[in-house]
Amino acid sequence: MGEDAHGGNRVNPVDTADRYFAGVRARDLEGLTMLFAQDATFTLPDGRELSGIAAIREMYSHLFAAQAPFPTPVAMVAGTNGVATEIEARFPDGTIRRTANFFHLNNDGLIKRLSVYARSG
Repeated sequence: MGEDAHGGNRVNPVDTADRYFAGVRARDLEGLTMLFAQDATFTLPDGRELSGIAAIREMYSHLFAAQAPFPTPVAMVAGTNGVATEIEARFPDGTIRRTANFFHLNNDGLIKRLSVYARSG
């Protein structure tokens, strides 16, 4: 953690992204949803947008019950309040999906917006 302009601690966006991907790999629904702000939004690769922690939690619950991916960050570019990541996600059936994930953090260091884009084709 670094200090913000007011002398308080600021969460490192890369640490948040790392904790997020560790939570997905571990299928840790509780730990994962704790990273999100209550009013967070999540844009899925198909364009649907989820609003609020309850909707995001439900999506992960279904994902983990179905076919949870094993995401591995390939590259990260961080700013003060966010991070962009290139992901290679391996699924239990052996398929690999590549995505770009954009994390936007609020002043408390929680994810206020996560947008995930997938390569088509």
